[in-house]
Amino acid sequence: MSMLDIAIVGGGNMGEALIKGLHKSHRVSVSEGNAARVKYLKSKYRVTAASAPDILAQSRVIIFAVKPQDMEAVLGNVGPAGERLFISIAAGLRTTYFEKHLDGKPKVVRAMPNMPALIGEGVTGLCRGKYASPADLATAQKLLSALGKTLVVKESMMDALTAVSGSGPAYVFLFVEAWMAAAKTLGFNNAEARLLVYQTLTGSAHILEKAGLDARTLRAKVTSKGGTTQAALEVLTKGKFDRLINQALLAAQKRAGQLAK
Repeated sequence: MSMLDIAIVGGGNMGEALIKGLHKSHRVSVSEGNAARVKYLKSKYRVTAASAPDILAQSRVIIFAVKPQDMEAVLGNVGPAGERLFISIAAGLRTTYFEKHLDGKPKVVRAMPNMPALIGEGVTGLCRGKYASPADLATAQKLLSALGKTLVVKESMMDALTAVSGSGPAYVFLFVEAWMAAAKTLGFNNAEARLLVYQTLTGSAHILEKAGLDARTLRAKVTSKGGTTQAALEVLTKGKFDRLINQALLAAQKRAGQLAK
């Protein structure tokens, strides 16, 4: 990809993650209202910082990384859409929202990254609006690969994607909380429980990624008949663990649909 002028509107955590992943290979500018934050981003990444109207007028790709409630005010500074590509990582705002608030036939790609994107280990779901071409989607996908892996879906699947991966880190953290607490009831102190749980979690994730086997197969390999693991899994099964996970994702999907604009 040739060098692109990329404007990032919003210099919060996700905006910084984008700057970190893109500033070495692209010309990146940022608009951020917090003066201290602007000073930090300029110092650390050597990016250009300017007001939204200035960077929006000069950039071929505009990435909106502001809160949904602030978006309408930002879009008022955009002007004619022209041939620019607009990428939004604002949760819940559909492509039609941008097509309604921007002049002309704006090329819009909607994206949903998750929390691990902050360290370049996330997964971002993408979909395109009716005026964006497959080439526009490919450009957005390549840029957002700076945050980790990407998955292109239809917009009708974005609420489901939000439930699975967008909210997904919280499910992991809740499980770790419970796992840590249980470990301490068995007699381990906090530091010992942390070492045992965190390393088991990360090691298991690496095996899942690298072994070439699915989760069911790996679970069977570690579960000896009549052994300790089977005893533990029987408790989880009787507690309808799988049903709870399914119900949780359905609740998150439903809420995502209710919040969408």
